[in-house]
Amino acid sequence: MREAIVMILLIIFGAEDVRKKSLSLPMLVVAFGFALLFRLFLFGELKVGAAGVGSGILVWLISKISRDQIGRGDGFLLMVTGMILRFWENMELFLTALFFCAFYSAGVLILQRKGRGYRIPFVPFLAGAQLFRLLILLK
Repeated sequence: MREAIVMILLIIFGAEDVRKKSLSLPMLVVAFGFALLFRLFLFGELKVGAAGVGSGILVWLISKISRDQIGRGDGFLLMVTGMILRFWENMELFLTALFFCAFYSAGVLILQRKGRGYRIPFVPFLAGAQLFRLLILLK
């Protein structure tokens, strides 16, 4: 159930990221509130959720240090998914998405000859990574 909730969130935010090239902070706050409620009433263990949020905070800090090479909204979204998932599950999600994004970016650089300044929405890669995780978990 946790994995399905995360998949739904990533599809919703992925569509917004592709359309607007940014994520809505009010929507992220609402999503975090729902994630907190899910953690408290369905999944239990608030400290497990807090550790998951910590993984999102790490990504948000990387965003600040890298001057938004990774969007801050992506870090906030990973805080939301971290509240639902566990720390290592959330890091697995993030790293798998980075892997997918690296392959896509290499293709864009080579085939479309885009420069370093070309911006790619990251949340669709998170959704793809979650789908990949779901397929692996179902085996």
